[in-house]
Amino acid sequence: MTDTQAPPPGEDLERIASRRFASRVIIVCLFSTATIAVWKLSNLLVLAFGAALLALLLRGLADELSRRTRLPAPWAVLPVIIALLGSVAAVSLLFGSQIAAQFNVLAKDLPEGLTRVTREFAESSFGAFVLGRAQDANLGSITGQVAGYVAALFGSVFRTGAYVAVLLFAAVYLAAQPARYVGGVLRLVPAGRRQRAREMLDLLAATLTRWLIGQSVTMAVVGTLTAIGLLLLGVAAPFALGIVSGMFAFVPYVGPILASALAILMAAVQGPTLAVYVVALYAVIHLVESSVITPLVQAEAIELPPVLTLFATLVFGLLLGPVGVLLAAPLAVVLLVAINAIYIEGVLGEPRVWPSGSEHMNRRSVGFSRERLPS
Repeated sequence: MTDTQAPPPGEDLERIASRRFASRVIIVCLFSTATIAVWKLSNLLVLAFGAALLALLLRGLADELSRRTRLPAPWAVLPVIIALLGSVAAVSLLFGSQIAAQFNVLAKDLPEGLTRVTREFAESSFGAFVLGRAQDANLGSITGQVAGYVAALFGSVFRTGAYVAVLLFAAVYLAAQPARYVGGVLRLVPAGRRQRAREMLDLLAATLTRWLIGQSVTMAVVGTLTAIGLLLLGVAAPFALGIVSGMFAFVPYVGPILASALAILMAAVQGPTLAVYVVALYAVIHLVESSVITPLVQAEAIELPPVLTLFATLVFGLLLGPVGVLLAAPLAVVLLVAINAIYIEGVLGEPRVWPSGSEHMNRRSVGFSRERLPS
């Protein structure tokens, strides 16, 4: 009879069950910790995403310059940055004082326009009814929340400047050496799935680049049409309002509404008739944008489903605040690519349905996917 005896079978099953339970507890703890860390670092992650978007735009311009001049793509980033900075400097020298003066007019006259519109609205019977119901609903708390959002976004000039500086430097580094950083991300993926992850990153980079190009064209056209229309109508600060409209066009739905509200308030200072003309102008501009400009741009870029864009704006706005509203559309692009590439194509085994023309984008790789990435 030997001294060592095999443990009873029931004891082995208990050990296996306890190990499995411990492993599950560890996995749940790690997942919870990661979720809390992501939530706490959401501002940093959004900043990194914004830097990646800017890097894609810089890299796309650098790739175009590289194709035309045969200059290596990493070196082509430098003349692109110099050209962009030179353009900003030239515009500042030629029109900087005029644009600055118009923005000063906006800062001075917008409160007056808001006061006038509010007073005229309160004097009407419908306005009195609405304001009476608003007092019953106690909108003071809502106004306080909105003011808190605005203060959080613009209250710290130093913090905002630091974020912008970090974003610009990170975008330049990402645009100059994308393969280095993307390759590091791929190292975190198991070797058997690394090629699939690379294909998804290629598709994501191509889709975001095409969306950025299309959105840039739309912003430029909307800003130009707005400035010309307001100038012809005789509204104060037309170029400043045109710049604001072009920038706000980056945010679907919410941006155009805010831009038109600012112009209407400015026109209200000069008279109610002019305000009506401005309403008609913005209605025509957005009709032209939705029926002519956007279809032409989307034919060469990316068509983002309007309903998804609207819900993405609401969801990311609730989760991330004003920054979430600003980046809702590109975040929706990332979400759609992930669903189509990971779930529809990877799990269900069916061809992805979005973006349309993705095979063309895969054949014509752009930006981050062009360089050789480590296996």
